[in-house]
Amino acid sequence: MLRIDMPGGVLIIKYLVLDFNGTIASNGQIISEIKPLLVNLGKIINIYVLTADTFGTAERQCADLPVILHCLQSDNHTAEKGELVKSLGSDNVVAIGNGRNDLEMLRIAKIGIGVLGAEGLATQVWQNADLIVPGIVEGLELLLNPKSLIATLRQ
Repeated sequence: MLRIDMPGGVLIIKYLVLDFNGTIASNGQIISEIKPLLVNLGKIINIYVLTADTFGTAERQCADLPVILHCLQSDNHTAEKGELVKSLGSDNVVAIGNGRNDLEMLRIAKIGIGVLGAEGLATQVWQNADLIVPGIVEGLELLLNPKSLIATLRQ
């Protein structure tokens, strides 16, 4: 569990929900710099990776990481991602993504973080996320250093 003492209240984060391709992976390959960050985060919160597995590599790429891989099954990935966040208890979730199909999970999560990566960032994510980061490394580092989150998200 990650406890973030915000002015006006305490956030208890139990889950991190990540989009796979475009967020933590590029062309089906996990970005190597984030592997140690995921290992460290996995010691304090549960990590879910959501994917349509476009490249067929997600299971192999996530095999040695402390994550729960969820392959999307429906025709509406946006809604399916949102439903997973709801099922976890949205007040205890940080969600990170970059694409249009990440919009619902980012809106529903207590903290929705949009990532501007090599694949870009959907305009709707830009407009609806609580926070935009220049890359996934920076996004994950914020969770490992929550005082940085406090400085950005306080009112």
